[in-house]
Amino acid sequence: MLFSCGDKQPQEKRKPDVFYTAHGKKITITPIKHASIQINYDGREFEIDPVCSHVGPVLDYLDKPKADFILVTNKQLDHFDDYAIRVLTDRYTELIIPKDIWFQMRIGNVLENNMYMNIGKNCVIYCVPAYNISKKNAKRHPKGRWNGYVLDFDGFRIYIAGDTEFIPEMKDLKNISIAFLPVSRFTMDTKQLRQAVETIKPKVVYPYHFYDADTAQIRHALDGTGAEVRIRYMR
Repeated sequence: MLFSCGDKQPQEKRKPDVFYTAHGKKITITPIKHASIQINYDGREFEIDPVCSHVGPVLDYLDKPKADFILVTNKQLDHFDDYAIRVLTDRYTELIIPKDIWFQMRIGNVLENNMYMNIGKNCVIYCVPAYNISKKNAKRHPKGRWNGYVLDFDGFRIYIAGDTEFIPEMKDLKNISIAFLPVSRFTMDTKQLRQAVETIKPKVVYPYHFYDADTAQIRHALDGTGAEVRIRYMR
């Protein structure tokens, strides 16, 4: 069963949402901005696509704890910021990245599509495909180059889609509790977003990476899917 608190927050607030696994372990999710997400699971800090200044609002991350894990989905500057990574890194931080970022930084753990990494008891990071299938955007996010992730925390599964359209591989995603799904002219439109939610069947959906999209239209597009839609400041 999925438990949560903080469901009624206004869109512009960036306060954390709290969930619990079936065994009572605490998961705190803090949407930061755009594609940047902070997750704490059972005392361990996960930073997803931390970015300081390449996309607004400008943040320095100096108020954040050092990360146990930093996951980067792709090399574009609204997802990858080597300065933010350095700010959040200490000697124990595990950096999980696509191959082309490793070639640039020469540090970290490369995860490619369909690989996984065990990071503790009943805790696994799965790397899943993220790419465009439409002709107009296929070169922007090519198949096989960059990543989405599924974080499996004690059976509580969080899907972070990265930059992707609705792709056939989403049919393979099972038992997803929470999904972060992008909505923009470079990723999914609202029709594809609905297809993704109907296919994945998450309990909670966070639309993200949505720039200036009308959030009322995003919410309307997901009416009747059975998923709880949480709109946060993720432009």
